[in-house]
Amino acid sequence: MKRFRVKAIGLGLALTAGSALAAEGDWRPLGAPVDPPPAVVPAGEPGLQPSAIRKPVAKDEGAIWLPARQPAAPTIRQAGVRTEPEPVVPFVPAPEPPRAVGPRVGGGGLGPLPAIPELPPMTAEPPRATPAKQPDPPAQWEPPAKPPEVVPVPRPVDPPRSVEPPKMIPPSVPELLPNWKSANPLPAPRPVDTRPELPPAPAELMYPAGALDVPKHGIFGSPPVRLSRDYPPIKDLTGHGSHDLRITNGQVGPMNRFFVSGEYLQWWLPGYATPVLATTNANTDLNGYLGEPGTTSIAGPGAFLDSARSGFRARAGMWLDDEQSCGIDGGFFFLGNTSRSQTFGSDRFPLITRPIFAPNVIPGTNTPFGENGEAVAVPGILRGSLTVEGDSQLWGADVNARWCWKNACDSRSEVFAGYRHLNLRESLTFTENITVIGPGGNRVVIMDPLGTRIVVQDRLVTQNQFHGGQVGAAYERRWGRWDMEARGSVALGATHQILEIDGFQNRQQPGAALMTFRGGLLAVGPNLGRFERDQFSVVPEFTLNVGYSVTPNVRVFVGYNFLFWSNVVRPGDQIDHVVDLTFVPNALPANFSGQYRPRPLFKQSDLAINGIQFGLEWRW
Repeated sequence: MKRFRVKAIGLGLALTAGSALAAEGDWRPLGAPVDPPPAVVPAGEPGLQPSAIRKPVAKDEGAIWLPARQPAAPTIRQAGVRTEPEPVVPFVPAPEPPRAVGPRVGGGGLGPLPAIPELPPMTAEPPRATPAKQPDPPAQWEPPAKPPEVVPVPRPVDPPRSVEPPKMIPPSVPELLPNWKSANPLPAPRPVDTRPELPPAPAELMYPAGALDVPKHGIFGSPPVRLSRDYPPIKDLTGHGSHDLRITNGQVGPMNRFFVSGEYLQWWLPGYATPVLATTNANTDLNGYLGEPGTTSIAGPGAFLDSARSGFRARAGMWLDDEQSCGIDGGFFFLGNTSRSQTFGSDRFPLITRPIFAPNVIPGTNTPFGENGEAVAVPGILRGSLTVEGDSQLWGADVNARWCWKNACDSRSEVFAGYRHLNLRESLTFTENITVIGPGGNRVVIMDPLGTRIVVQDRLVTQNQFHGGQVGAAYERRWGRWDMEARGSVALGATHQILEIDGFQNRQQPGAALMTFRGGLLAVGPNLGRFERDQFSVVPEFTLNVGYSVTPNVRVFVGYNFLFWSNVVRPGDQIDHVVDLTFVPNALPANFSGQYRPRPLFKQSDLAINGIQFGLEWRW
């Protein structure tokens, strides 16, 4: 009876378990082969049910039908959608509650079964696999079959696929589920931009079609005006005509590889100095020699020519590359010929004398003549005039190779080296026009008859030619349309000095032929001719300009210039006041003094030029 009761209880338990397993599947015999488990093996012995619920088969008790294992749902592949099989979670039974201790019937039996807890309500958690209870394996264990290889499919780009309704999971076994989220992550849904579309701009802020199209030469026939080289116009920003632009160190501007500029010069060149050229005396009974009481100078000493000069300077050049890293340039300047003529006549000065110092000894004495002179106008004896003329002309040129030293968006530094030439030509002329109107008596020695016309002229010409090499630097700084440019250089070389001295006398007696004599008064004997000499010179120059860019290619500027030239010869300094009378035609009879005077002096002086300029520059 006990044995029958135990078997009945076991049969009831088996039927209960079979009913639970057959809830979603077919029935199969107990001895039928079991499908291999999925890739995940339940906890415990491989392929077997946990020992707590496994019942060993003692003998064949007949066919007990259990629910067959449901086939796995086929994997549906869709283009662009990756589907992954649901993970199989192993089933681990919860620990059995303590059994109630009661009287045993027939020496054996089982206590009351534990109550099955109620399932929790359905939640919105992601779908989870419900562990399926495994039936009892056959007597002989077989290894599980290898699951089919899952081919990866690209992640979906469409909206996320529909999710199957979540399965209910008992609250008593949440800790038994593996971390299937980290092992098999599902693709995160792609965020959808739900922001509203921006409204269009107001009509008054929109450009009409073609509004930004600027003609090639602007509206009025010239390129469009930009604020500065640092801020290009809309034409450049919109890309129109971008082939005419360059970008250098963040600066946008036209590819200005050529430039030419012209300047009006208002410079000051000191006039050359002269010694005393003519004298007079209010006491006409005197001779007007230097040192006599009442003798005054009417011509000299001091500068004869005016210092203000007008001129022109031009400079042109080109860059050999678009980056303006190296290039060449050349310049030329010219100060116009400045001349002056001054005449002193007997109508204003009754007594006019050209003073000299005669080292000759007075015949019959040992006393030298000393301070003496040539009479031009004497009341009642000679009527005449003295004309003093002078001129001056300066020009120069240079050619340089330029290299960019530093180029920034608002500044630029350059160095250059090249050749420099300067040319200064000046002259000084004295001309006497005398007419004999009376006998000389004891005052003036007159060897010509009345009515004789006499012309005496002395002419001194100097020319300085500088040839040398120069080095320098230039710096440019910009502030919008305004800019400042500084340029400095120094040239070292030789000045070729040329001195030409010439003089003559013409005498026309009444009824006689014209007589011409070589030599005047200050240009006679030893100093007549052409003389040349070379002298070392230094020529520094400094220029400072302030400019304003009218257009990207046209710039106006005003500035200051300083030029210094050492060791030059000027005509006023070459006059030798000492004259040996034996070299002067038609002079007083005298003996040779032993001095070859006058002579070429080649007296050196320095030339300092400064002034302002107004210029216009064009770059393209």
